[in-house]
Amino acid sequence: MEELELKTKVLKRMFVIVLLFSSALLAAGIGAMADEPSRVVIVPFKMNTDRDLSFLKEGIVDMLTSRLSLDDEVIVVGREDTDSVLKEVSMPFNEKTARAVGTRLQADYVLFGSLTILGNSVSLDGKMVDVHQKRPTLNFFKQGKEIDDVIPQIGLFATEIKEKVFGSPVAAGPQVPKGPEHRDVYAHPETLLAVESIDQEGASSAKAVPEAVPELAETSGPAPSEITSAGFWKSQDFKVIMKGIALGDIDGDSKTEVVFIGDRRVCVHRFENQRLVKIWEDDGKRHRSLIGVDVADVNGNGRAEIFVTSVHTSGERLNSYVLEWDGHGLEPISQGDSWYYRVIEVPDLGRVLLGQKRSMDRPFLPGVYPFTWRNGEYAPEGALTLPKGVNIFGFSLCDLMNNGQQMTIAFDRGDHVCIFNPSGQQEWKSGKCYGGSMNYVESWSKNVDTPRRHYLSQRIYIRDLDGDGKQDIVVPSNKGSLGRLFARLRWFSSGHMACLSWKAPGLAAIWQTPELSGYISDYAIGDFDNDGRDEVVVAHVAKRGTIISSAMSSIIGYELTQPSQALK
Repeated sequence: MEELELKTKVLKRMFVIVLLFSSALLAAGIGAMADEPSRVVIVPFKMNTDRDLSFLKEGIVDMLTSRLSLDDEVIVVGREDTDSVLKEVSMPFNEKTARAVGTRLQADYVLFGSLTILGNSVSLDGKMVDVHQKRPTLNFFKQGKEIDDVIPQIGLFATEIKEKVFGSPVAAGPQVPKGPEHRDVYAHPETLLAVESIDQEGASSAKAVPEAVPELAETSGPAPSEITSAGFWKSQDFKVIMKGIALGDIDGDSKTEVVFIGDRRVCVHRFENQRLVKIWEDDGKRHRSLIGVDVADVNGNGRAEIFVTSVHTSGERLNSYVLEWDGHGLEPISQGDSWYYRVIEVPDLGRVLLGQKRSMDRPFLPGVYPFTWRNGEYAPEGALTLPKGVNIFGFSLCDLMNNGQQMTIAFDRGDHVCIFNPSGQQEWKSGKCYGGSMNYVESWSKNVDTPRRHYLSQRIYIRDLDGDGKQDIVVPSNKGSLGRLFARLRWFSSGHMACLSWKAPGLAAIWQTPELSGYISDYAIGDFDNDGRDEVVVAHVAKRGTIISSAMSSIIGYELTQPSQALK
């Protein structure tokens, strides 16, 4: 985190140096004379970042303006005129919109695009649109592995525009030191890092990064116009600490909704026009502290219920509840439940609702029970046979080794991934920690004033992601200098998603997503954007907030499968 902050400060200084240098070149009158100067509108780039880099939005416009302006050959339309027209434009911004804006501003070209920064990974995606449609749109896409690559990318973009659109050679700008080359391979489907691009007819979409991309790798030709099998998407920011996320068809329209929880509120959103649109939010009862959310159609009426695990703010008891869509909104169909709820996906069985109880001095009582819908209510069946120490959070079941034996995959207290055989004996344990949750419950012991804090384990999803007939394990991995060091305090500074596959004699990581600053609080797998493909969808907490600053979370989706493999 400190390294990223330092690089951000350095980047600000570099922007100032480059802009001053470019302004000096502009004042010297570099550029060829033209009878009729071309007018260019520069639209502020869309920023997709996991931290506050607002200064870049202005800096990109200023830098492109100084680099593209060529005395009587190229004139950049003023910011005030551009902003006044953009206020009346509906989003998303696309080529059709660009031509309309250009026509109103009497321009010949409109330049727009996006900058995506996740961790140290940087991608610049832009389009130079000919308003009069005399030449095809110039698509530009560059990637880097360091935040320092932003300035060189913008410089290269300006150079390509001048050479390909205006046919003008460009004077060399100041040289920016290039950082060490990094090569990371994200397998299945070779990479999960991608950048948001701008579809030719308006849909903001994602473009895959090729395998083992070096710094400033370049792709030529048209940009993809749809999310690929290695796609990426990031939502708008929410001023809340997201504590859980789940996916499901809430209203029975055969489309997936996104459900997430904060400390007290349940929010339901739908993916529309490349944004999450809120369709419902509860009133946030003061006596509730939410620690988990799950979605499944247990009662079989075609509308998935929302199972909310809630602890009374006294910390002494559970007061969970279940919500269901009634045609107008979500209404509780079960309240004051003294159960932890969790839905797990079991191969060949689908989604299974589980429950477990607690007492004041014990966070988890023995017995994890599958639930069914019987006689108009949720009823527990016989308890599962689970290894000692495994509770309702952080386990799953599958034939991991493809030998006909159902294994239990679970986190231990130290967040190591463990594999247990049907007899409950541990067969394997990871050497490194995965998971890492900030959600916890407390228990009280006699003659002790301070309650004991028990951090909950993250989910474990089981899915055959590469189509080889073997089940893979998907888990988050949060880390930080404090991490799990203290019993009552946790702090994670970065996180990523990882996929583990059984490669005898143990599990091996076959891909991981780029590192995010902050941490991953929860995740789900499903077709959240209703495109026929499954995504790993994470609740990403970028900032926890302070007394003087707001928390900030977002939802990030990583495309995984082809349409035929999507989970229904």
